[in-house]
Amino acid sequence: MKKYLIFLVSVIVLGVVLNFFMNSYIQAVFISFMINAIMALSLNFITGLADQFSLGQAGLMAIGAYTSAVLNKEFFNNDWTMIPIGVLAGAFMAAGAGYLISLPSFRLKGDYLAIVTLGMAEIVRVVLLNWNHVGGPRGYNAITKFPEFYFSFGFAVLLLTFTFMTMYRLKFSWFGRNLWAINEDDIAAEVMGLNVAKTKRRAFVISSFFAGLGGGFYSHHLGYISPGSFGFIISVQILIVAVLGGLGSLSGSIVAALILTFLPEALRSVQTGSLDLRMIIYPILLIVMMIVRPQGLFGRKEISLSHFGLTKFKARGSNE
Repeated sequence: MKKYLIFLVSVIVLGVVLNFFMNSYIQAVFISFMINAIMALSLNFITGLADQFSLGQAGLMAIGAYTSAVLNKEFFNNDWTMIPIGVLAGAFMAAGAGYLISLPSFRLKGDYLAIVTLGMAEIVRVVLLNWNHVGGPRGYNAITKFPEFYFSFGFAVLLLTFTFMTMYRLKFSWFGRNLWAINEDDIAAEVMGLNVAKTKRRAFVISSFFAGLGGGFYSHHLGYISPGSFGFIISVQILIVAVLGGLGSLSGSIVAALILTFLPEALRSVQTGSLDLRMIIYPILLIVMMIVRPQGLFGRKEISLSHFGLTKFKARGSNE
């Protein structure tokens, strides 16, 4: 109980500091960090644990974002108190889409699965681009936002905590051990009686749900979305965060999201004339990181597993 109280007090103190002593720019960066962390966690669950390479997170994020935005604007009359309902609906819609995609897709693996999920994301983007009811290429604007920063901050913390704790417990449950078995050797897992295809589909649906959750909140954070907000580069950026933190490490995804959200902003001031040194320093740092520690910051380790009353599960690479 004491550790949860410390966490709650820390969140309240951080929220007060951000609300009263920081400008709106810093506040927006903090919210962006938490959205990036949620998206990285959703990808890490399917790519890091089940070893299924997906490039479709941007498409699932778009489904959650548009569902939540349209629902709140068209049916809830822009009532900001209904934002959580809209975000949850967007998450379930993304999960449903993930299930439909998984039916034919998970007969494939590796590069082939990545191509299918990338194609799915592009289909979603093109449909939104040509759907005039949601703005088409103009985008969807005037989306309901929280009236005050502390509401937005509190909801973001709640979503991130829920995402992390749910995946954390799943990782160290029987289901997570099934995913590790598939990660190690899916043929051996199937020989031992594990329904590999069904387990992969479940993991992808869970991953899709949380991608939609992040997308739904993203729309209400910005107040404007467009098909261009969910292009291929977004899926790549999410993948970079997951890889930097360590594929298989959920806490590593959060730390990597923190670094990769704040580092580009910190480097904005590093500019000489028309040359933006930020765009040179940032990739160099990433390349150095990949050379020095290719397994990511945390590898497959987690931060203080015992703090959550969980039994540590050693898998390949856990002794890095």
